[in-house]
Amino acid sequence: MTIADAAKPLPTPQLGGKRPIVDPQTGFATPYLLTTFQETRQRWLGASRIIPCEATGTNVITMTPLHPVSPLIDAYRVFDRFTFVAANTSTGSVTATVVPERGTLATLKVYKDGGSTQAGSGDVVVGRLYDAVFNDALDGGAGGLVLK
Repeated sequence: MTIADAAKPLPTPQLGGKRPIVDPQTGFATPYLLTTFQETRQRWLGASRIIPCEATGTNVITMTPLHPVSPLIDAYRVFDRFTFVAANTSTGSVTATVVPERGTLATLKVYKDGGSTQAGSGDVVVGRLYDAVFNDALDGGAGGLVLK
């Protein structure tokens, strides 16, 4: 199997060499080093992540990422995993939202059975550990969270 060039990641720029990473006059990072760190950060942000959260609510589960161990979240990303312990047992149709450090994210339907059925009464049980995995194909393309 051959991997297409478009699918291969770009190499991380080499540090040092002929390009200084620290300005010797100020002791601060050079624009070259800052750009390298920004590119690395963007790669990490684009990867699927496991995000530990504190959960509240019964049928509308609010997940708050635990800081400082969580990444900065500005949007749902495919295959992001929000791990939480249920605060209550569900009594009806289940939805959830993530409350990041800054901004707000949409409230999404929560699914079971690999995404085929919306979770309902008794599908989320108090004290149990869950992974809610984001899938952008659910709910007509609006996205949803699949319980694992």
